[in-house]
This record gives sequence, C-alpha cells and structure tokens, in this order.
Amino acid sequence: MRTLDTTRIPRRPGALRPFGPGDPSRTRAGSGRTSSHPVTARSAARFMPRFSRPIVSPLCGVVLCIGILISSGMVPRALGAQEAPVIAEGLSLEEALRLARDYNPDFRIQQSQIESAEGQQRTAFGDLLPSASLSNSYGYQASGERRAGSVVLGEQPDFWNSSFSASVSYSLNGQTLLRPGQARTESRAVGAQVEGAERGLRAQVTDQYLSVLQADAELTQAREQLERVQLSLRQAEAQVQVGAGTPLDIRRAEVQEGQAEVQLLQAENQARATRLALARTLGVQLSEDVTMVTSFELFEPELEVEELLELSYRNNPVLRASRLSVEVAEVGVRVARSQYLPSLSMSAGLSGSVFQAGNIDPLINDRLQQLSGQYSSCLEDNRLRELLGDAPRNCAQFDPSRSEVEQAAVSQVRANNSGWPFDYRTQPLSVSLSLSIPVFTGFSRQQQNQQAQIGLSNAREQVRSEELRLRSEVTTAIRSVETARRTATLQERIRQTSTEELRLAQERFRLGLASSIEVADAQANLSQAERDEINAIYGFFQSFAALEALVGTELDR
Repeated sequence: MRTLDTTRIPRRPGALRPFGPGDPSRTRAGSGRTSSHPVTARSAARFMPRFSRPIVSPLCGVVLCIGILISSGMVPRALGAQEAPVIAEGLSLEEALRLARDYNPDFRIQQSQIESAEGQQRTAFGDLLPSASLSNSYGYQASGERRAGSVVLGEQPDFWNSSFSASVSYSLNGQTLLRPGQARTESRAVGAQVEGAERGLRAQVTDQYLSVLQADAELTQAREQLERVQLSLRQAEAQVQVGAGTPLDIRRAEVQEGQAEVQLLQAENQARATRLALARTLGVQLSEDVTMVTSFELFEPELEVEELLELSYRNNPVLRASRLSVEVAEVGVRVARSQYLPSLSMSAGLSGSVFQAGNIDPLINDRLQQLSGQYSSCLEDNRLRELLGDAPRNCAQFDPSRSEVEQAAVSQVRANNSGWPFDYRTQPLSVSLSLSIPVFTGFSRQQQNQQAQIGLSNAREQVRSEELRLRSEVTTAIRSVETARRTATLQERIRQTSTEELRLAQERFRLGLASSIEVADAQANLSQAERDEINAIYGFFQSFAALEALVGTELDR
C-alpha cells in the first residue's frame, strides 16, 4: 500500500491589500477685516514660516497597526489546487476512500461550503458587537482668491491640512438577535449535506472499486476460457491425425478460439476503463497495472426491515439535512416576526483637524489690517469719551505702526500657524442614542411573514417526502441484496454443473462417442456460467454497499 504525504502539496500564499490614499481634505479660508489704513507687509523672507521636522505621531501608528491587523484578518488566503498523485502499487479500499476524500474535486467543492457557513456564522455573531472606525486624511490647497459668488473676499494663501476622526456605533434589533441562532442551524444543515456528499462518495468509490475487481475477474475468466479453447483445438488436431476426427472439428475449434480472443480483448479494455473511472472519482492517477488488494467474501446478510428503516431515519444524511432545514425555516419565521420589534442605535465620535499655511504673508496682512481697524475704532471711541468727559482708552496696543505691536502680531500668527500634521485641535465628543419603532411599512412585513410560513410548511413536507423515499428505497434495497445473494448461490451451482458437463463432453469426444459440437456447446455454457457467477457475486456486494449508503452507516457483515 502506498502512503501519500499530503503535507507537501504546495499552496499559494495570500497577500495583504495595500492601503489606499486618504479622503479628500477640507479647506479653510482665512478671515479678516478691511481698514481704511493700508498696511504693507514686511519682506517675505522675514515672515517665511519655520516648519518643524515631521514625525510619526502615536495616533498614526495606531491607525496603521489596526489597518494591518484588519487587512490580514479579512483577506482570505488563496488555496492552490492539490497535485494529483500517481498510484502504481496495490490499492486497498480504505486507501481509495481516503484518496477520494482528499482529492476528489467535487467533494472538495462541497467541503468549501462548510467554511462559507462558518464565515456566515462568525458574521452573524459579529453583528452583535459594536463597529468602530478610524480615519486620517491629509490635503493641500493652493493660494488664490476667496470668493462668495461674484464677491472677492480676499487673497488666500496656500496651506496644508490634516484631520482625523474616530467613531463607535452599535445597533440592535430583532433580526440581529436571532441571526446567530439561524446561522448556527444553517451551518449544521450544511454539515449534514457535506456528510451526505461524503456518504455518496463512499458508495461511488466502493461501487467502482468493485467494478474494477469484477473486470479483473472477467479478464481472468477470459484468459482461462482461451486456454480451454486452445486445449480443445489441440485435441481436435490430434483426433484428425489419428483418423478419429474430421477437419470440421478443427475449424469449429478455431472459430471458438477467435471468439475467445475477442472476449479477452474486450475484457482487457473493460479492465482499463474501470480503472480510469475509479481514478477520476479518486482525483488521482492510477497506472494500468495497479492491483486492488482488498478482497470480498460472500456472506449471509441478516437484514431486518424495520430495524434498518429505524437506522436510516436516524443516520441518513439527506434526511438529517432536511430536518435541519425545518429548524432553519422555524428560525426564519421568528426573524420575520421580529420586524415588528423596535430597533436601538447608539453612536459616539471624536474628530480633530489642523491647518498650516505655506506662506503666512497674507495671514500677517489680515492680522495687521484687523489691528488697524481696531486702532481706528479705538480713536473714534476716545473722541466720544472726550466729549463725554470720560477717561480715554489706551489705543497704542492696536497701533500697527509700532514695531512691538507688529512683532506681537507676527508672533501670534506664527504660533497659530503650526502643528501640521499631527497636532490636532479636537472637537468635543459627540454621543447619540435613537430608538426606532416601525409603525407602517406598507405590507412588506406581512408578505415576508407569509413567505416564511410557506417556507416552513415546504420544509416539513420535504422531510415527509424524504421519509417516504427512504422507506421505499431501503425496502427495495433489502430485497435486492437478498435476491443477489440467492442468485450468487444459484450461479455457483450452475457453474459447477457446467464444469462437469464440459469434462464429460471432452471425455466423450476423446473416446469418439461425441462430436466437437457437443464440446463447443459445453464450453460456451461454462463460459457464460462463469461470467454470470462473477456478475452475481459483485452484484451482491454492490447492492449491499447501496443499502449501507441509504442507511447512513456500515452494517454487520
């Protein structure tokens, strides 16, 4: 028996998705007041901003790590197809069953449904958890005029901006609460379907394994038949040489030899064809001379109809899957009714942003113009105070012509124009809670409830149909096994009688008491009896394997 090392089968590794660019950033226009006192900005070199060396903030690192973890968990790895091994030595039935489970492509497709069902189950449980998101964006805006319609508001410098947002949300309704149980039941139903596919594959492999053994037995019988015919030909030639026979006896023996060679050729082709069919089911390559090492012996089956029916009702995977479909439909009815229940939603969010101009000259001009306007307003206010006899205000702090005031304004602009890209100005935390009660949604809820009830009724009828089918097929299979066993016994008796008939005919022909026709008929009868016995024996084993597939478990032999 050959042992396969399936751990050496190559698999194609998966890949992580690269991160995409950030969302488009927001823009912000500067503000300021115009004044009747024009102010000229200092040299551009004097007011050029001093950018600090950018570093990666802890928040950016957290966002990057979370993105990598999520990507690595959500992107599935691509599974490469397994290479089909070549079996050149003896093959047992158990080894064939294991190879079929590992390499049969149709069964592997069925097995992938389990992974899909488990994924849906995880998704259903994940819906009970809150969802969280983090975002980070960066942007740049070129300098230009700020407009409100056709009105020019002023010159806007170029600036860099970045922002972040973090949010947590949670929603709960009847469907979300019931979906995990429904997904769990659906996963069990898929498991039963895959188990049924495995049972079907086991029955198919066993049937084809028996077909190979039957073809090998027919090939052996064809060779033995050719040897017997060739022996008869030599006897006919000897009879002619001693004058006890005629040339017609030789011709008749030669015709039988040609027929036996044709039968042998057909048996060889059938042996190759059955191996190819078995190899396709196993998903591997079988050499033409590989031998089947498992042997089967005839036995007397002890079959009780009611006991086997009870076993089939418990173990048949198709019936089990149908019953689980009823449970899924029952949960579907509860899910449909849950649409009348209210839904609860909660959310919380935190955000922040930072802006930094590339050229702060326009910002300084705006600030100096604001001071100039404040200075003019202060002077007007002092005139009124003087008329009223009040003490004047100190307007020198607003006078942009004074160097210390100008320097303070420049320093203030510089201090406000810093922090990009990670020194965010955060917004206050926002939290919301909402409760939604469905009042009228058309008649969609009634229609969905009706469809769910119909689905439940159909699932129950499907279970009843499967039970009736099982009762009929199991009873028929039991009768087929019993008939095949009795047929094998009768065919064995017929083959023994035909063997004795051929022996007597050959003895009579040797003594000159019978013609070659009698020998030819006896040989044809024996050949047919041997083929019929082979068909009866392997028909019995195939019928018994079909019964085991219906019952859903192995039976005592």
